[in-house]
Amino acid sequence: MRDTTPDIERRLAAMIAERSPGERLRMASDMSASGRALLRAGLLRQTPAPNEAALRAQVFLKLYGEDFTGAEVNRIISSISLQT
Repeated sequence: MRDTTPDIERRLAAMIAERSPGERLRMASDMSASGRALLRAGLLRQTPAPNEAALRAQVFLKLYGEDFTGAEVNRIISSISLQT
């Protein structure tokens, strides 16, 4: 389902294209940080993590868990757990 008209989509694309590469990179970075913050908040609401490392592990699994083999996931989670 799309709730944005093609005309508005074209106008938005033109506005973004007018921005400098640095501005577009900052916008993407800000959106990524916002998405990560929303993910963290949602995870905490579903199941409060016992500590920051456990929360980081949950975020990793949601974002990247399917991109790695089981052994790689276990190694990364172990590494995250060792961080303070």
